[in-house]
Amino acid sequence: MRMQDRACPLCGQRSERVWLEQKFDPARLDSFAFSSRKLPELMRFPLALCEDCDLVFAQCIPGSEWISAGYRAAAFDAGVESLFAAETYAAAATRMLPAATRRRAALDIGAGDGAFLARLLKLGFDEVVGIEPSEEPVRRAGAEIRPHLRNEFFQSGNFAPASFDLVTCFQTLEHVEAPLDLCRAAHRLLRPGGVLLVADHDFRALPARLMGERSPIYDLEHLQLFSAQSLARLFEAAGFADIAIRPLRNTYPLSYWLKLMPLPAALKRALLRRLGASRIGQWRLSGRMGNLVACGTRK
Repeated sequence: MRMQDRACPLCGQRSERVWLEQKFDPARLDSFAFSSRKLPELMRFPLALCEDCDLVFAQCIPGSEWISAGYRAAAFDAGVESLFAAETYAAAATRMLPAATRRRAALDIGAGDGAFLARLLKLGFDEVVGIEPSEEPVRRAGAEIRPHLRNEFFQSGNFAPASFDLVTCFQTLEHVEAPLDLCRAAHRLLRPGGVLLVADHDFRALPARLMGERSPIYDLEHLQLFSAQSLARLFEAAGFADIAIRPLRNTYPLSYWLKLMPLPAALKRALLRRLGASRIGQWRLSGRMGNLVACGTRK
């Protein structure tokens, strides 16, 4: 595993402001290391803060081949949580999309098992496409959604410019090495009046501040973490107008919230086994737990 130094992915400047030291044990990596909604391992690459952009980013990361292989082979057991997330994102889309947004074609980057694609169809989009690099969630997708999924990494050259009315990217910008390039690509793929809608972790949110380095947002998968300030800067640099950023209210079963809590691993696993077999574990709990939703329009 060859490591490479990295500057702030928004402004390109180096930072000497240490945010968190590296915590990485390769022996602890398993098939879920690059999976969505996993049990947190609390490992991370060295993190710095760009004070100009208000962005936390990994200063030293493995080469893209190592990371790509991890995503391709990642396990997947989050089908239930995926449905809850799709409901949350559909509600955010309903609230935040301008009334004039056309609903012909939508692209979802980091689509998982395609649960949100099904929501997009219900929201009235005629054509939906999901990009998902991991093989297992695509295999788990429902038969009606699987034809809409492409099992590959996002490459803007695979799509015609100005061919979508909506591009979505939920909990994915943290994972890519060049988030500004992705947002600029989304801008090119959108028709005039089209919208980019994203959701991301907020490292400035109260839950992250309270849990500190034991927050699940500090993870090997997350090459950067945003705040409202850095998300706004990202959208502006990518050329978007009418930018809106709001806290996101998530709804998940109690068992999922427990999975994220900073408890001893043995205790957490025991509690999860009990909750998984009970009705209590399926109770829905909603709250602002430290995520942001942002949208911007291509003029």
